[in-house]
Amino acid sequence: MNTVALFPLFVRECTAEILKAARQPAFAVPTLVLPIVFYALFGIALARPGAGNAGYLLATYGVFAALGPSLFGFGAGLSSEREGGTLALKQISPLPGWAFLGAKLVTCLLFTLVVLVTLYSVAAFAGGVALERGQWAQLLLVHLASVVPFCLLGMCVGLSLGSSGAMAITNVLFMGLAVLGGLWIPVFLMPKLMQAVAGFLPSYHLAELALSATGREIRAAGNAGLAHALPVLVFTLAAAGLAFNRWKKA
Repeated sequence: MNTVALFPLFVRECTAEILKAARQPAFAVPTLVLPIVFYALFGIALARPGAGNAGYLLATYGVFAALGPSLFGFGAGLSSEREGGTLALKQISPLPGWAFLGAKLVTCLLFTLVVLVTLYSVAAFAGGVALERGQWAQLLLVHLASVVPFCLLGMCVGLSLGSSGAMAITNVLFMGLAVLGGLWIPVFLMPKLMQAVAGFLPSYHLAELALSATGREIRAAGNAGLAHALPVLVFTLAAAGLAFNRWKKA
């Protein structure tokens, strides 16, 4: 089946994934509501006037907005489909595996984009965050790109564990990457040991890239972009290799 003929099927698969995710409150509510509520609370309502919290937390909470849909969509979601037999049905259907996984990726990107648009609006109108157009565009690019490594990590979990185990591990990863990666509390305020752990997490490096996009360079030496982009790339390639291996054995 050629690519042109597959496109309508891919669109239908994307539509089905989006509707399925939207109809699951356990997925939709935390991924859509939590980043916005937390940002409005800690970035604006409880922030000290003139402290710059709104601008700083906009960068880190944008990465947090990508974390939820990606981990839960591919982690717990894929595991449930594998355990329930849906994945096996998809694998023997005429629809290629890339289309099935691609539809999930599109869903994660769409949910993340909805949160980001709301987050940016709150930051601009309620938080007084003012960035140049190029900075907004670069920030959006970093935030949306964050979906890819998190989806691959979720895919590794979803294809390796049963639904109960995958849900537990996904929650641990969700909290660990958010807290230790400095998405809620700036890394430089953490103890030295936690700062050292953060250096190994993709969430930390993505947050630093987002901060750099807004004109803030935190703990960056030399070429800040390369210093943080390289660990993200290495993690993404490693997760992609493991996810591909698990997909072949699923």
